[in-house]
Amino acid sequence: MAQQEYPSELPVDSQLFRAVAGLEQQLLSASLRGNRKLLGEILHENFFEIGASGRTYDRDQVMELLATEDPSAERLRVSEPLAIRLSENLIQLRWKASGHRPALRSSLWFREQGKWQMLFHQGTLTGHGASKPAGPGSVRATGVAEEFSVRQLSALDAGSVYEAFISHPDMRRQGDADTPAKAQAYVDALLNGEQSQFPLAITANDRLIGLVCGTLDHSNANAWIWYWMHQEYRGRSLTTRAVATLANYLFDDLDFYRLELGLRANNPGSRSVAENNGFLREGTEQGKFLVDGERIDVYTYARLRTDPPGAVAPLPLRLA
Repeated sequence: MAQQEYPSELPVDSQLFRAVAGLEQQLLSASLRGNRKLLGEILHENFFEIGASGRTYDRDQVMELLATEDPSAERLRVSEPLAIRLSENLIQLRWKASGHRPALRSSLWFREQGKWQMLFHQGTLTGHGASKPAGPGSVRATGVAEEFSVRQLSALDAGSVYEAFISHPDMRRQGDADTPAKAQAYVDALLNGEQSQFPLAITANDRLIGLVCGTLDHSNANAWIWYWMHQEYRGRSLTTRAVATLANYLFDDLDFYRLELGLRANNPGSRSVAENNGFLREGTEQGKFLVDGERIDVYTYARLRTDPPGAVAPLPLRLA
């Protein structure tokens, strides 16, 4: 018998090709992604992923993140698969993902004790989508069809909240949501405070990328405004426009009179959000925050219903 030469391409009609491609497709199904036991059987104990954003994930992180995924999200299909057998027990599978986040994907499948398991995975966005990275299991919108709007926060947004909170170290100051479980608790707390909180998800093709919220003081018809944005979407005026949407709703629909917010004196981006929306600076709270051992002043801002609005185009608002 001739000795097998490696690497070699597997025929698409071979049993081994169908088996590995089938396992890859199973990993894209909602029923498997939400089942930690089944995931544990397919992902090798040393599994590692490099997401399209360049962020890395180990096996536990991927399993926790997929557990928070919206089961109604768009599902990918393994398209144009190519399998290269690198050794007796190692296969590289390359395939394309189409849809609103086109990507090239590559996986390494390792056979141990007669069972094939995914050892490594990497995704690389292609075309216009390459400028908008996404993590494992993410359905973040990419490409020229990307549409931004504001809607009510949902319990199903927890996975996206987690992604935002691990997108940049400065998100630690926005709350405690740097694990999937904490992100779910963070979202639940906002939703359970419906009398005192009015949280709106800033979305790209309905995928949460940021949050703008009003903490409500009904007795005085006042609200405290706060916000944050996933690092990948900053600098695009989306927060500014979302604050305009929220301000209009609080003034026009809820008949609030005064909106307030505070921001660190060394945060010009947040200052721009406030001032472009017609908020006027009222004072300075000296040395209020301790950041990395340094005392930081906080500027306080307010806007009354009778004040002129800023020249900002609000994001579309979608309420159930």
